[in-house]
Formats: sequence, structure tokens, C-alpha cells
Amino acid sequence: MRKILCFVWTALFLLMIALPVYAEEDPGRAYYDFGVFAYEDGKYDAAENHFATAIGFNPDNPFYRHYMGRTYLKTERYDKAEEHLSKAISLNPDIPGLQYDMGMLFYKTENYAKAADFFVRAAREDANNVLAHYYAGLNLMKAQNCKDAAGYFVTAAQKSPTIGGNGYYYAGLCYQKAEDFDTAIQMFEKVKQDPNAEKLKENADKWIEAIKAKQKALTPYSLYLKLGRRYDSNVTLDPIDSDRYSDKKDWNTVLYFSGRYDLFKGKNYTFGAGYSHYQSWYDSLNEYDLTGSIFNVYAMWHLSPVTLGFSYQPSYYWLDMDSYLRQHRFTPEVTWLINAQLTARFSYTYADNGYLGDETRTGHANEISADLYYKMWDGKAYLFGGLGYEDNCASWEQSYSQIRTLLGISVNLPFELTAVVSGNYFAKNYAHADSIFLKERNDDKYVGSVSLSRKVYEDWLGILAEVSFTKNRSDISVYEYEKNMITLSLTASY
Repeated sequence: MRKILCFVWTALFLLMIALPVYAEEDPGRAYYDFGVFAYEDGKYDAAENHFATAIGFNPDNPFYRHYMGRTYLKTERYDKAEEHLSKAISLNPDIPGLQYDMGMLFYKTENYAKAADFFVRAAREDANNVLAHYYAGLNLMKAQNCKDAAGYFVTAAQKSPTIGGNGYYYAGLCYQKAEDFDTAIQMFEKVKQDPNAEKLKENADKWIEAIKAKQKALTPYSLYLKLGRRYDSNVTLDPIDSDRYSDKKDWNTVLYFSGRYDLFKGKNYTFGAGYSHYQSWYDSLNEYDLTGSIFNVYAMWHLSPVTLGFSYQPSYYWLDMDSYLRQHRFTPEVTWLINAQLTARFSYTYADNGYLGDETRTGHANEISADLYYKMWDGKAYLFGGLGYEDNCASWEQSYSQIRTLLGISVNLPFELTAVVSGNYFAKNYAHADSIFLKERNDDKYVGSVSLSRKVYEDWLGILAEVSFTKNRSDISVYEYEKNMITLSLTASY
């Protein structure tokens, strides 16, 4: 006990000796210390008074200036904060935290380029300063320097679980803006894996979908392949001849391929060419085996929010390896992005039809159509509908007019499933009386379909199940029929 008392008295004696010397060296130091204590306790008025007294004794002390600037920063008096912080940095730029505080000052006053410079210096000064990295990224992003910002967000996210999801989310935004789409998707996937980023996961999913759609739009080519097995309860020659039905059921193998390539692509225009091929092989009814080759030359002019398009499609069809139909289609169209949810498409098609085995059906057709697409539930579903009118001019008996309607919905379901339900109605009225039945023919056709699809490997390989029902009613009974089709296909797209 005596040793402890001796130590205390000795310490007090030394302190009493040192205080006058210390006061002679810098009489403002004590006020500075009192100011720091008040600042840390959140008593900014008291802190300001103490720092003002300290600066009065020594106006060129960078530490006094620094803390006075920090105090004004806390009380949002940014002009005074800049005065004192700038003075401090001119006297001693190496004071720990000074670069960070200068960055925060310019961030608060929305001078993001200057703020970014100081936060970058602060991050270099202290590699473990997570907030310096985060704010460096945030201000670089706000200053439109997303390329450099992304790295700081990633570093902050890696160093702090608290910042994790938020940092990766902003990094994803930056990589997306810099058009580094693959890395952007990786960042958003990290957000989805972060248990502390529940509020950001839905937005991350939306960005992944949007980026993939943009990647697809920017890719100069696309490929699609569909191979499936189909049960058909009443084999017909749809889509080129719905009147020819067999009244027999059969299984068939269906192959469909399409590809296109943008030959010339600028900021506001696209010009390209494509090819599609359709093939069906019936197990028994070989006379209904259909082959179709469709070429496509297209051009688009993007005049936001409107896109003007034109396509020319020469095609040729074979029935059981015999030539059946030669067709040329010319289609100008207008697509209008009305708002973020609603898109409209208007088109006109002129078709020149040459039936090689039936001259009575050879002629031409004019068709106008309007279609609408409406996104719902944050893009998880969309409604679509359409209305069209066709005037087909051929021989006396084969000329007709037809109204087409369409209504459907596509919905994203759990387990990465997509369901599409649609219905079509066709009202077909022939211009003249049938030569055999001696009466004008009027048909009503109803088509309902449901499909369910899912990706099975990454984003390019999928499986597709389709069910459809068709009923054709006619005032000439021989043209009435029903059919059901069930198809299971493997799809590949790139």
C-alpha cells in the first residue's frame, strides 16, 4: 500500500512540473483536448467553443483546424467546415482521417468529383478503412466514373459483411453501366447469396434479367433450336392449309431451327438476314410430312420511343418431299414503346402465294394487325393481345376475308418455370358460294393453348411442354373438325 501511495504522489509531482512547460509550448492544447472530449460526446456547441479558444492561441495548428472543421461538418455548416479543413490540409495533409473528412465535406455538398479524389486518397492512406473504399466507389459512380468505382465497392464488400450485399449491388450497377455484363451478373448473384441483403435480392434479380435481355439485344446473332415429339389427334397441314385434315391421329417428330445475324448495326439502325427451317415426320401418315424453308431480310430504324421495321421473307414448302407452296411476304411495321409497361406493334403484310399443286388457291393476301404487350408484377408476368384483318384474293371459290383475335398471359412461376396461356379466335368468311354445296362458307375457329417451360442447363438449354385444342365450326359441315396436340420438346437458344 505504501508503494502505491508513493507512486501516485510521484506521478502527481511530475505532472505539476510538466504542466507549466506544456502550457508554455502551446497554451491551446488543453482547450483542444476538452474540445475532443466534447466532440466525442456529441456536444458540438461546447466543442466549437473549446476549438475556437485553442485556435485563438495557435491559429496554425493543423490538428485544431481539423477538429474545428469536423465539428462544423457535424453541424452542417459546410462553408466554415471547408475553411478549417482546407487550412488543416494545407498545413499537414498527412493527419489521419483528414482526407476522409474532406471527402465527406464534398460528398455532403454534392461535389462528387472532388469527394471521390479525397476518398480515393483516404483509401490508399488506410487500406482497412472500409468506409473510405465504399464512399470512394459511391462518389466515383455519382461522378459518372463507373469503371473505377466498381473496384472500390467490391473491396468494401469483401472487407465488411455489413456492407457486403450493398457494396456488391452498387458494383453490379457500375459494371452494368460500363457494359461489363458478365461481371455485373456475378455481382448481382453475390447479392442474392447474401443473407443480410433481403431487400436488395428482388432488385438484383430484375437487373440480372434486364442485363441478359440487353446482352441478347446487343449480340449480333441469335440461334434457336427446338426438337420434340408430338401427339396429334387429327393431323392437318396447319399453318399453311388448315382445310386439309385427315381425321386420323398420329405421332410425329418436330424440328424447328431459326437463326439471324445483324450484318450492319449502328446506334439507330440495324440491317440483317436470317433463316428458319421447319420439319415434321409422321410415324404413319407420311403424306403429311411438311418441310418449310423461310429466309428473312430485315431492317430496323430506332427512333425512341418508336422503332420502324421492314422485312422480306421468301419461303418454300414441301409436302412429303413434293413442292407445295412458294410464298413472298413483305412486312413494314411500327413498334411503339408507350411506357415502361406497355408496348404496341402495328404491321401490314403483303403475301404473294403460289400453290404449286392447286392453281385455284394461288393469289395474294393483305393483312393488317395491331398487338399490345403489357408488363405486370414487376416484369414477372405480361399480358398480350392482338387484332388482325386479312383479305385473301385467289380464285372465285378461294377468296375470303378473316378476322383474327388473340389474348394471352405469360407468368413466371416458382422453380424457374414459365407458363403461357393463350386463346385465338378466327372468323373466316368466303366471298363467294361453294361450287359443290352452292352456299357461302363461314367458319369460326377457336384455338386454346397452354405451355410450361423451364431452363435445365444454364440459360441456353430448356424443356418445353405444350398442349393445344382446336375446334373449327362451319356452316358447311364437311369443314368442321376438332384436334388436340400434346408436344414435349427440348429447346436450345443462344
